Amino acid sequence: MIAGLPLLLALAVLVAVGAAGRQLHRYPGGWKFAFGGAYSAARHDLDNARKALSTLEHAARWELSGAQNAARKADSAHRREVRRTEEELARLREPGRGGYRTEIRDLSLYEHVLVASGTDDWSGDIQLPLHETSIRADHSEWESHVYLTGPDGRRYLLSYPQAELAEEYVRRFVLDVQNAIARDKAFQRDRPALIKETGAELRRLRSSAAGPAEAARRLEEVTARQGGDPRIPQARQELDAAQTRWQALTGRRPR
Repeated sequence: MIAGLPLLLALAVLVAVGAAGRQLHRYPGGWKFAFGGAYSAARHDLDNARKALSTLEHAARWELSGAQNAARKADSAHRREVRRTEEELARLREPGRGGYRTEIRDLSLYEHVLVASGTDDWSGDIQLPLHETSIRADHSEWESHVYLTGPDGRRYLLSYPQAELAEEYVRRFVLDVQNAIARDKAFQRDRPALIKETGAELRRLRSSAAGPAEAARRLEEVTARQGGDPRIPQARQELDAAQTRWQALTGRRPR
């Protein structure tokens, strides 16, 4: 404990010097004006003027910042909603493959498409739209067979030896495809109506930005009201007068 006293003493001296320097900076003119009891009323006069202006300016900044943030958030939220609706409309118009679901060898299932990779019977990838495709399977002791029929009526056969892919996995995949086909048929059936509804929603969003407009009006009101508020200019004048009184007393003008 004793060994640490010089360090603690040095820290205490630094704190005291810093506090004294701050006091002399706030109340320039010399030690007696910054610390003397005879001038406490003058310091109090200066403090009151500073505090009055600071309080008003802080409140104004807080209110204006809140209105600005609200306007930015409303605009950003509206832009996000427009962008989300645009993306949804584009997806409805051009669904493409959709999201990936699952796969077994040579067959990959997507939200709207079943992709069959090239085998000895054909080359390249064949994309079969689910709503126009059928699938079934049968199984023997040694092999599973998957039969596909595409939109043009062409049929495809893929075989999976039990030693390479167990029957249960083939059955699960075929069931997944059949369920995906049912979902895609419903989607394709409802797609024209969804396109119409989403297009109408996008037009509404683009033409009616109620949230951003209200937030922008609020920001304009706050800005206009603060611009015409006489309290801050008056508080600045009162601080200027207090600084002038201090300067007349000490010969130094405080900030």
